[in-house]
Amino acid sequence: MANRKYSARATDGSKAKPLIIGIAAAAVVAIGILGYLAMKANEDNLSAALRYNFNRFYPSTYNTAEEMKDDADQDRDGVKNADEAAAKTSLIAADTDGDGLTDSKEKEYGTDPTNPDSDGDGLKDGTEVLAALDPLSLITDGKTKDSERTFVREIEFPDGKVTLTGHGNIYGATVDKLSLNSIAANAGVITAPYEVHCEGGFDSGKLSFNFDTKAAEYAGITAADLCVFRFDPYSKKYSELSGAVFSDNDSVYCNFSENGVYVLGSKKTIHKAAEAYQSGQMNVHLLIDNSGSMYPKAIQSTSKENDINFKRLSFAQNFVTSLNGSVKYAISSYTSDFKTLCGFESDKSTVVNAIQSIRTLGPGFDGTSVERALMLGLESFDESTLSERNVIILLTDGISTDTAGYTLADIVSLAKAKNVTINTISLGNEIDRELLQKIAASTGGQYYPLEEADILEGLYTTLIASMDDDIVDDDYDGTPDSYTLYDTGFNPDFNGFSFGNFKTKEASTLDFGMIMLARDWFRGRVPEAFEKGKDLSYTFEGTTISTDEPLRKVILQTMQTTWLDPENYLNFASSGKTLRVKSEDAANAQNKGWLKITIPYNEPGTGWEEAEVLVPNFNSNTLRTEYSANDYAMIRAIHCYNTLRDTGSSFVLNSENDLNRVKSILAEGNPVVTKILWSESDGKCYSRYVLLTALRRDLEDPNVFRMKIYDVNKESSSTIVMNRTPKIGSGVVKDFSYTAKWDNKSVSLTCCLTELN
Repeated sequence: MANRKYSARATDGSKAKPLIIGIAAAAVVAIGILGYLAMKANEDNLSAALRYNFNRFYPSTYNTAEEMKDDADQDRDGVKNADEAAAKTSLIAADTDGDGLTDSKEKEYGTDPTNPDSDGDGLKDGTEVLAALDPLSLITDGKTKDSERTFVREIEFPDGKVTLTGHGNIYGATVDKLSLNSIAANAGVITAPYEVHCEGGFDSGKLSFNFDTKAAEYAGITAADLCVFRFDPYSKKYSELSGAVFSDNDSVYCNFSENGVYVLGSKKTIHKAAEAYQSGQMNVHLLIDNSGSMYPKAIQSTSKENDINFKRLSFAQNFVTSLNGSVKYAISSYTSDFKTLCGFESDKSTVVNAIQSIRTLGPGFDGTSVERALMLGLESFDESTLSERNVIILLTDGISTDTAGYTLADIVSLAKAKNVTINTISLGNEIDRELLQKIAASTGGQYYPLEEADILEGLYTTLIASMDDDIVDDDYDGTPDSYTLYDTGFNPDFNGFSFGNFKTKEASTLDFGMIMLARDWFRGRVPEAFEKGKDLSYTFEGTTISTDEPLRKVILQTMQTTWLDPENYLNFASSGKTLRVKSEDAANAQNKGWLKITIPYNEPGTGWEEAEVLVPNFNSNTLRTEYSANDYAMIRAIHCYNTLRDTGSSFVLNSENDLNRVKSILAEGNPVVTKILWSESDGKCYSRYVLLTALRRDLEDPNVFRMKIYDVNKESSSTIVMNRTPKIGSGVVKDFSYTAKWDNKSVSLTCCLTELN
């Protein structure tokens, strides 16, 4: 039995032994597989991390590193760059702490350039200087704390005067003239709106408005009917201030106690007109110059041939067909004569036919009577339109030869009486710009000086944008938050590129060239062909590219390739100091007209010091054969524009005069090429170029501006927020300094006036 047991055990063990060995072998294989999978997962994770790090790094290479010389003064504040670095003040902002004292002024007064309130009394250093207080003392006069002293300050503005009583902060108060469509269109308002703002408030105030007696009489408004109103931008309604007093010198004054927008208006009509504006009813009269100077020399030998292809009619038609809402149009043609082709009519087909009938009228050879045309155009508005929104758009190409004796004052008075805003457009160079600008500015309109008829055809989008409601919701939260001061009508989704910023062998970033080209495309000023040397030339001849179409419609096959994204072709297992392009991609890209270039790239722990990237070769005919003539021409055009990066005049936006220059450019419907400069934690400064397309101002705080920009490095539009502070001169407010933030960075803004010559 014992032997059998033993024998049985021996037999069973012989069966179990191979099974155990098999299980052990399977376990080893499983462990090996798991180990391989773990190692592979680790490699994949490492590769993903490296890919992620590179993708974060690569877009930043589109920002240009700026050389900041020690002996230069980048922000023009009177302090050298080296001294700013030592004092830890900003190299790019003249007023580091935004207190109204530039960094050099801070040295004069002995105040802290990094602390807006050096003595800690709640008053900014600059405000204390304006109030004749010591910014380094809590009690300047030795008796009363600076923060508790009471002052009286007068601020004059074009239509009147403000007197404020309060603490020292009233020396930082501002009075700003606004240009708002909702107020300009109100027949019951007889002055421009002015916003009074004092940070921290004031104890009491007195507001005085002067008024034009003649304009009031034209509008049927008596002195007894006048009152000062506070305008609410949220409801667009007016509230009456009580206690108005009339003086003998055509002025009205009253007391007020809070920040806000104030106007002088008529108690009888102001509320009714506000309701009419809200209804959306608008009457637009287009006055179109048809003088001989528009026509070919074959018709008039002395003609300037300013619009031989009737672009003025294309503009008018585009405007009428594109403007939405409850609108009636009237059309008139004028030379020294005046012809009404269509009375106020809501049927757009009838209006368009009236516009096109100008083609058959033939030119007028007897001069251009601008003033007479405006007066007759104004007469077309009657009592039925008085409480509605009324607009005249006048287009002319010549200096007025009016002999009827009408003056600017006559036009402005009648426009105010009829509740009409006048927009003026000039074409060509022989123009009385001053007259047209004054007519527009005095009636709440805009003036658009254009050099060529081709630009005119696309102006309708800018004009429509300027006529839209200018109280807007900037952050799309359902509540208005900004006034639109100027808007060129540039829409990145329509007027921008269909592709983003990219590199070439010759340029690490092409943002300047793309921004310049986008600006000129929008203005209608891109020449079909340009040549300034073999490597600085392009031509759209022989392509399907048309500068008359939106830039967004230009689709390049080159920019659809996967080689625009290094993640698709880099070998993140590369050994050595170079992160390399996969060999098959390098060969295929070269055959397609691409180049391999090297950029600095130091990824810790990898040993890499540089990386290879693929870029289109703008000089290669292969691009044209492998892709299309469109691709080749457009890339060369961008390169040509990009070579202008360091040419032309420019100015740093750091004063009221600088901002006014920006406003004047935007008022003409021209976006502004702008360089954004900022400093990083590594101590270096970087820049990129964007297109400033619109200027807005905060609804509550007139010291906060918002600039809408087009950035070819981003898919969506961006906003620069700019703050102003009274700048200290010789004890009185003469100017403002400006500080800006973009993408959570403090930045300086340089406006470039470069043109393609």
